[in-house]
Amino acid sequence: MFACFYVPDFPVQACLLPEPAEIRRGLSQSPLAVLDGPDNLQRVFAANAAARNAGIQIGMTKLQVETYGGILLRKRSIAIEEFAQGTLADFAGTFSPRVESTCPGAVVADLAGMEKLLGPWKSAIWAMTAKAADAGFDLRIALAANPDTAFHAARGFSTSTIIPAGEEARRLAPLPVSTLPASPEMLDILESWGIPTFQSFAALPTIAIVERLGQQGLYLQQLARGEINRPLLTVEPNAEFVECFEFDDPVETLESLIFILNRLLQQLCANLIAASLATNELRLAVQLEVRQIQNGHKEEEEHKHDWKLPVPTQDKNLLLGLIRLHLEKTTFSAPIRKLTVEVIPIKPRVAQGNLFSPPSPEPERLEITLERIRGVVGISDKDGTACVGSPLLVDSHKPDSFTVEHFSSVVSLPDNCGTAPISALRVFRPALETSVELDGKKPQVVWLWHRHRRVLASSGPWSSSGHWWNSSAWAREEWDVLLQISPGVGLYRIYYDRIRRQWFVEGVFD
Repeated sequence: MFACFYVPDFPVQACLLPEPAEIRRGLSQSPLAVLDGPDNLQRVFAANAAARNAGIQIGMTKLQVETYGGILLRKRSIAIEEFAQGTLADFAGTFSPRVESTCPGAVVADLAGMEKLLGPWKSAIWAMTAKAADAGFDLRIALAANPDTAFHAARGFSTSTIIPAGEEARRLAPLPVSTLPASPEMLDILESWGIPTFQSFAALPTIAIVERLGQQGLYLQQLARGEINRPLLTVEPNAEFVECFEFDDPVETLESLIFILNRLLQQLCANLIAASLATNELRLAVQLEVRQIQNGHKEEEEHKHDWKLPVPTQDKNLLLGLIRLHLEKTTFSAPIRKLTVEVIPIKPRVAQGNLFSPPSPEPERLEITLERIRGVVGISDKDGTACVGSPLLVDSHKPDSFTVEHFSSVVSLPDNCGTAPISALRVFRPALETSVELDGKKPQVVWLWHRHRRVLASSGPWSSSGHWWNSSAWAREEWDVLLQISPGVGLYRIYYDRIRRQWFVEGVFD
């Protein structure tokens, strides 16, 4: 069984697709016409039922339409129509892996083997229609045993239709021959013969049709009889993981951007899933409207932002949430002309889930939370250090030298760590001022926790200094000392600040 998803008045519905759902529903009930052609001579290219009922006809000039009053006018956009066609194909792809983009406003899907999943065909049509409304389409669906019969039934009948196998000619009989893909000359010939419907065309002698109309006439007659059973020319997934969209008229509203980004990310994630891949890196490029500068040249601005994800993902909602949070806190100097979204493919994550409780915290939710925190505290400080992330020690002798890296769910240990226990220095912030009694050059007694502590063993000193050329200069001598404390011993690090001439307790080893 094949299903044809047909969108009546496709150019009209396509131009409304980027609008928010509430606005789109209101505009679809109003008389609306789509204009095409040069600016000085625009004519009606398509109109919805309300506009046709008001007297609008295809081919009218813009001036003629304006005389009617109350007619909404939109300029035709090829890019938006292509975008809508892709959205329609993606919608059909949710019901079948084999989808053909038959013509603008119509796609055909092979539903063979999907009966158990979709249930009874009548119930399936109701579910498909409701889901299409959520996607922004008011469409008609026709089911038949071959693709062309489903296509002509969807175009010709005003309601959704199911045509069982063997009943193609009888069910298609009342359709007008103008539904067939015939040239204007061929339609004129059939009209002169008095052939108005599929039934009258299918009843003509086959040999006479070939003698007068050739192989093209025979092909059209077989279509009218529902006898052609051809394979689908399926839509192949894009091998590249980059999606672009260029607006005919630059946009400024966030809702319009989110709708387009949702479609782009949906396509990218579908391509990743089809290739059994995921992504851990997302890239967004926003090209702004061209600005005219004083010397007569044109200048383009482009805003770019990258996201490093903690784990590979195929979740469109996660990626859309990250972009939305970024756009909400970003102010652009000009309207947006073009969007480009790219994902870097990697192998998907393989992890054993917890049988009784979900992982805590989930990496996907954690990333959204971190992006919200970045929106509050900023991405980086004045020194260029990231404000949100995991602290990472820097290969430097400077005390307290660290940077901030992106959170990662993968913890790696050095290859040479073996199974030996690892000691960690718990740093006191700020360091504790102290006094030290020396035995020659070695510490003998350290003042700590309001008492003098005897040094049982010591190691050092390790001298270090740096940044002598600016105000952040430092110079110190470090010791690791084993102190007698109650009830036992403790290993501490102390140092002497040669610039401030003061002893400090830096931390304790766990």
